[in-house]
Amino acid sequence: MGLLHCPLCMGLAVLSALRFSAHAVMAFQLERQRLERSSHVDQSMAMLLRI
Repeated sequence: MGLLHCPLCMGLAVLSALRFSAHAVMAFQLERQRLERSSHVDQSMAMLLRI
């Protein structure tokens, strides 16, 4: 018996895939935001050290 044996299982599989992709997008955005923040801090520190 495969995944296609009932509509409920297909619906759950689709919801699971959507949930996974939403978590992947959130993780990517969080990592990008963290990198931008650390880059901003690095630039601020460089300005302070130049003074």
